[in-house]
Amino acid sequence: MRFILLSCIGAATCLIAVSCQTAVARKQPVKTPPNVEKEFAAARRSFEDGDLKKAIPRLKKISTQHADSEVADDSLMMLAQAYEKQQLSKEALQTYLTLANSEISSPMESTALIRAARLHVRFNQFKEAGALIERIERSSSADKTTKSEALELKAEILLAENRLLDAMEVYVELANNSPDQRLQEKYRMAAQDLLDTRLNQDDVREVSERSAFGFLRPTAKYRSGLYYADQRQLGKARSAFEDVIGLAPGSELAEKASAFIAQIDARSRVSPKTIGVVLPLSGKQQAMGQRALRGIQLGLGIYGRNPSGFRLAVIDSEGNPDAARRGVERLVVEDNVISIIGGLLSKTASAEAAKAQEFAVPSIMMSQKAGLTDTGEFVFRNALTSQMQASALADVAINKLGAKRFAILFPNDPYGTEFANFFWDAIKMRGGSVTGAQAYDPKETDFRGHVQRLVGTYYIEDRAEEYRLRYKQYLEKNPKRSVRQGQASPEDILPPIVDFDALFIPDSVKAAGQIAPMLAYNDVDNVRLLGTNLWNNPALVTRGQKFVENSVFVDGLFIGDRSFQNADFVKQYKELYGEEPGLIEAQAYDSGLLLRQLVGSGATSRIELQERLAGLKGFSGSLGQLDMSADRELIRPISVLSVKDGKIGPLENSLQ
Repeated sequence: MRFILLSCIGAATCLIAVSCQTAVARKQPVKTPPNVEKEFAAARRSFEDGDLKKAIPRLKKISTQHADSEVADDSLMMLAQAYEKQQLSKEALQTYLTLANSEISSPMESTALIRAARLHVRFNQFKEAGALIERIERSSSADKTTKSEALELKAEILLAENRLLDAMEVYVELANNSPDQRLQEKYRMAAQDLLDTRLNQDDVREVSERSAFGFLRPTAKYRSGLYYADQRQLGKARSAFEDVIGLAPGSELAEKASAFIAQIDARSRVSPKTIGVVLPLSGKQQAMGQRALRGIQLGLGIYGRNPSGFRLAVIDSEGNPDAARRGVERLVVEDNVISIIGGLLSKTASAEAAKAQEFAVPSIMMSQKAGLTDTGEFVFRNALTSQMQASALADVAINKLGAKRFAILFPNDPYGTEFANFFWDAIKMRGGSVTGAQAYDPKETDFRGHVQRLVGTYYIEDRAEEYRLRYKQYLEKNPKRSVRQGQASPEDILPPIVDFDALFIPDSVKAAGQIAPMLAYNDVDNVRLLGTNLWNNPALVTRGQKFVENSVFVDGLFIGDRSFQNADFVKQYKELYGEEPGLIEAQAYDSGLLLRQLVGSGATSRIELQERLAGLKGFSGSLGQLDMSADRELIRPISVLSVKDGKIGPLENSLQ
């Protein structure tokens, strides 16, 4: 046998033949002669001292010339290890195989086989490695540890060949049979990781059905249930979750499965004329919540001239995300609502939207929180968002006012930065340009430095040459003023660089009232001021006075507009509640009216209602036509307002 190996060292075809060689009857080794024992001891010392140049030839000589001796297998094992230390992998492989295939019996056979198999794997010779692993599995002399190592290597090979299910089955076998609890956990985690990260849905389904996968089946069944629920195949989802409970009773996974079954059962029960409402009806924002509730009640026809027969199930969110989330679940499970209106506050809107999407119940959110409808296809929004305002304002500024260049002065907070970004994008989309942007602390009260930075008069060194020239001219005109006389250099010699036609200030009327005079003080004239719906307040004129004249801003409505006062919604609201409605009431009214008409026209299931909401076009709302965008944002009329002669009114009036 040793002559076959040594005569074909380095030949790949021979390696394959040796690795697949059939086991033969083993002979017992003969006693080692004393001189050979002495030579082996010297070789061992060289090996242990790291002197492989001396160790290798000695070990090679012993293993070839005394292949039937008691130290032959020790010499071969040590020789193979020496080759590995010198990174001579092929030589190491051949030596391990020589030991494993020797006609002389050795307790090291299984160790040599496993090490040879690992080297085959390093060469991507998976077939040859597999053959050696099978020998170990069949071997009666291999201990449990070696057999476990062989199985673990088998799993590695299967993973390299992308045979994921076969690899998982091996890991399950290892986890079930390993005597070491630490190793059991290691193999369980390896199998679980494959299930969690690398299997497609078909593979997950197979794992869930086959008993060979044992402890993985409950997780696989649970994942299948989630998949079916996501695909709206609720019958299959319910069956999968029931299997989870049967396979792992009392487990945390079984509890989750039970919760999903309750959700599925709740989804199948729908009361078409019951609408859920989640609003802050106590706490700091209760007044806002009450206003929204009144609008919803009027829109649904709960009160008023012609009661509709709809029922409201109302939950107080208390302005708390957890309470809001639980409220949505309760409305679906206990009240079987067909839809939910809520999401009035940014702090609770995401929680409400996520839960509504989870239960697949159409929800109409009224918060301006960015990205809310990205939660999923069951989440709609009816609100005047910052993006809508920025888009409308940019369109008016460019197409009606003729502005092309813009600057932005904004508070460095979520409101200001969000508006600044949306406005900048809207200007670019319409061919305009933003020539400058300056952020300030939301608590700022002195805007002189910020205005100067915006118009290039703050950092004098940036215009040093121009400053020297103007200062020389200044001294020529004012010969009595001199630095030598202790007079400070004037700071206002440089004129402002006003390279913008309009300035956007997404902040309160208080900030606008402070910024506007500062612009005039710094000789920034003939610039149109642009703002958000926060400016639709008489305090804008009170604070800004003449400095906010001709400013332009947008809002969802203008209560002074004759069309608003004559709207049927406004008349009904005043008649029922004895006060004038605002934007929140109008949006809430439209949300209720939408659901009332869509359900009344036959959308009596949640899926059908969702589809009709998504395709909504040309709906007659409280103040005009409503359309649903592809992003499930309700596009509603926007009023463009301006200050003319110290009064707020429609922009059209100021352009006449």
